[in-house]
Amino acid sequence: MRIKKRIALPMAFAMSAVVMLAIASLGNATHSVPLNASPIKVSLVPVYNNCPGTGGLTHGTPLAAPSCAPVLTGTGAQIAEPSPNGTSAGSATLKVLPGVPGPPDDSDVAVKSKITDVRCAAGATTACGSANTAGSPDYVGGLQGSAVIRITDHYNGVTGSCPPTCITPATVFDLPFSVTYAVAGCVASPGDPSIGTKCTADTSANAAVPGAVKDGQRADVEVRTIFINDGGPDGIVSPGTTSQFMTQGIFIP
Repeated sequence: MRIKKRIALPMAFAMSAVVMLAIASLGNATHSVPLNASPIKVSLVPVYNNCPGTGGLTHGTPLAAPSCAPVLTGTGAQIAEPSPNGTSAGSATLKVLPGVPGPPDDSDVAVKSKITDVRCAAGATTACGSANTAGSPDYVGGLQGSAVIRITDHYNGVTGSCPPTCITPATVFDLPFSVTYAVAGCVASPGDPSIGTKCTADTSANAAVPGAVKDGQRADVEVRTIFINDGGPDGIVSPGTTSQFMTQGIFIP
């Protein structure tokens, strides 16, 4: 019996070790990730309504397709009126900030954006500030950056068990992720009536959604099209009132 006990004890430890190794291997299982992928910096261009296909115009060859008169989608903000090459420029940047492994979670993603010469869209009301000598008044409402993201990381588990048991690699259903600028981020230019507002944002993913970014999760985050939304005619960013103002793109002179 003593021999059996001596055998049983190591066997118990062995089985325990197997279980722990299985759990560890599940948590450390690999999924394909790049060597690095940061930062993302995109230029911003205004968003126009999609043509319904019955606009009565056609683009020249070889990109021949139905076309229609351009109509901006923004109901609160627009960039300055056209000139030979415009007077507004905008960009958005996402930069990974790796933290030190272990608590507290200090990894994050910095979110920065700047758009110059932002004006009120036609029909905007309380979102309008100082008048300008040419074009519409300064836009002094809020803005919101948004994108649909698809996350593949190690912070998953069987439904109902995560947290606390979040060790399984998995791909998350597509999620909308948004970062709202402070209204004060759009600064009017009362001393210069020839230009509109400069709108800036300097925040982070965890500031927008606390706990969204965690240490050591090997997160592959696919970022779909980045949009900057305005606050609508009253300039207040709230569900159902925003409209797409600018998006990532290029300008060809």
